[in-house]
Amino acid sequence: MLLGVPLLAQQLQFSTIAESTVVGRLQRIARGENETRMGVLRTMFEDAGCEVEEQKAKGSKLPNLVCAVGGDADSDLILVTAHFDKVRAGAGAIDNWTGASLLPSLYQSLLHGKSLRYRFLFIGFTDEEAGLVGSRAWVSANRKTLLKRVRAVVNVDSVAAGPLPLYVWASRADPELARMALGIGRVLKIPVEGMNVEKVGNSDTAPFRDAKVPTIDFHALTNKTWPILHTIDDQLSMVNVDAYKATYRFLAVYLKYLDEALAPAGSATGGLN
Repeated sequence: MLLGVPLLAQQLQFSTIAESTVVGRLQRIARGENETRMGVLRTMFEDAGCEVEEQKAKGSKLPNLVCAVGGDADSDLILVTAHFDKVRAGAGAIDNWTGASLLPSLYQSLLHGKSLRYRFLFIGFTDEEAGLVGSRAWVSANRKTLLKRVRAVVNVDSVAAGPLPLYVWASRADPELARMALGIGRVLKIPVEGMNVEKVGNSDTAPFRDAKVPTIDFHALTNKTWPILHTIDDQLSMVNVDAYKATYRFLAVYLKYLDEALAPAGSATGGLN
């Protein structure tokens, strides 16, 4: 569905898919080994219209999964990332099937929208739980090539753990990306707030921040919800479906807005005030 929202003087056109498809992908959670989870994510990417590429990750038996849309071979890049692996305990529903299962739907939203200035790479990272193995491997493999063209990394990890708001890891977020997120939230009437989670652990944006790439992490963790992670309680029943659907809507608009409003590296910045 092609929709529009007023953003200052412009009308942002963006595409969404049926909420039943979005939620259906969440419900396809694989509770078994990480290889099975990777296989389900690959199938969902393919169902969304992507020719999936694999990137070997040193230190893991499983590859990263990559889907590209928009731009051309020389375009700057926006990465949209989430890890698909889980720890042994629980189903890994919050951490991080909520993030991984959104990737195909967000890919599909951009695929059916207007032409894109940036090239978007949707990446399902392997073995985040083993020490950010997949994200470190991507940065290492592309340090002299693609990394130089990455304008932003949007990471989705452990969302819909409870009712809205959607949180930004404020202390680690690029100020421009965070400002745009808060502005989109106001326009859509989807509450977006800052919530730092250093005590919970690290995230796949760390290797990119170390390389001076602008990043932003979206999550839904609070003092009440973060104890769910890495326990038997991390089950599909713990996901707030309304918050999950709202997170999809927010990110579909946010990514399209980044494509239209985010200035290339070295240019004057723009965006919502």
